[in-house]
Amino acid sequence: MIKVLKLVAHLVWAVSMIGLGTLIGASYGWAHHGWIGAVALGFVGFGVGAFLAADPFVVLEFLQ
Repeated sequence: MIKVLKLVAHLVWAVSMIGLGTLIGASYGWAHHGWIGAVALGFVGFGVGAFLAADPFVVLEFLQ
């Protein structure tokens, strides 16, 4: 049961970090560079979000 809860929590964390990174990248790109920038920086945000989704403790280290 604990393993299932850990898996669900990690899945929620990963989806939220990837989504947030993509959203921030795309919105910044749209505001400053148009739709091409939105697509390009959305991909960059996706990559950063995937990196941060791999381990929640990395985000906590950045926040300290």
